Amino acid sequence: MTGNIGAVAVLAREEIRRTDWESLPVMGDRSKRVPGSIAGLLLATSNAEAERYYWELENCVVVQGQLFEAAPAVVPVLLAALVEGVSPAAKPHVLELLFQLVAGEADEEAAARGNPKLGDECRARAREGLWILYGELGGKFDYAARDILDRVEVDRDRFSRLTGAFPQGEYVMGALPEDE
Repeated sequence: MTGNIGAVAVLAREEIRRTDWESLPVMGDRSKRVPGSIAGLLLATSNAEAERYYWELENCVVVQGQLFEAAPAVVPVLLAALVEGVSPAAKPHVLELLFQLVAGEADEEAAARGNPKLGDECRARAREGLWILYGELGGKFDYAARDILDRVEVDRDRFSRLTGAFPQGEYVMGALPEDE
């Protein structure tokens, strides 16, 4: 079961719809499931639901740090969702998936297909939403934002100044809130 793309907020929905997901290789034969899995993650109302969709994507577009061709297209969807707001249950999973994408590198099969720079592509796309990530500093998901920014920010002076300007929040990457 996948999420209803039509129910996703406007910006993220537009990013989902503008991509030909079926043309982008992923682990296994699951490319056409990617948009629904993204929608499911963004629309999740419980930690368990968000975690289920997170793992569908984590075992498809990125697998243990190895990126497949669909990975760069997922980045702007996640950034658009962060602008519009996602549920408290979904947000840590969205940020964790974004971190996995910007921290990853191309899978051997993807590189053999002529796509060795998928990690660079993911980081470049994340830089397009740099201020969205900086906006998370000092909040509940501060540590997640810092970890992502540390991978994507090329202006190290700005990174140091801005991360130093905000007190570190309470969120630790990988620590997920319990269902309420």
